[in-house]
Amino acid sequence: MRIRWEDIPPEGLKVGLDGVRDLDLHGPKGSLEEDLRLVSSIEGEVELRRKGDGVKAKGWLKTAVFIKCARCLKEFELPISSRFEGLYLHIKYAPHQEEVELSREDMEVTFLLEEVIDLGQMIHEQIWIHIPMKPLCKEDCKGLCPLCGADLNEGECGCKREEIDPRFAVLKGLKLKR
Repeated sequence: MRIRWEDIPPEGLKVGLDGVRDLDLHGPKGSLEEDLRLVSSIEGEVELRRKGDGVKAKGWLKTAVFIKCARCLKEFELPISSRFEGLYLHIKYAPHQEEVELSREDMEVTFLLEEVIDLGQMIHEQIWIHIPMKPLCKEDCKGLCPLCGADLNEGECGCKREEIDPRFAVLKGLKLKR
């Protein structure tokens, strides 16, 4: 899934992403994304076109991943749909100024160590960009009981939970003098 720049013809190159399944998406150990994996093959397409000293990439992809809910820890299917575009330049064309204010166009530039486009890396980035910080299996997920760990989506657990503002919890032990 690596394409050398010299293999891209002047009229551009369209590459189908259909059938890609062997991506390693595992996140950091102990995170909700630790066991992240694709539900099915990826659908999509990328068009690569030489532009000056670099390569312009424009494409789309659709897939879904299995991920754990941030509240109840159950695994669920998260659909991902992305349209993307960017410019890839060799690192030798990077600006050499100490401090530079980046424009919106500069944010779409990726610098590479070699003149090769790695489609696997491009797909990987698009999937991770679309993973929410707190993935939820459903918008109104009730999560787990903080006392017994029961799934509150399946019903109340029976634990007595007094709602006390933690900032005032220390005052609970004070007694009034009369």
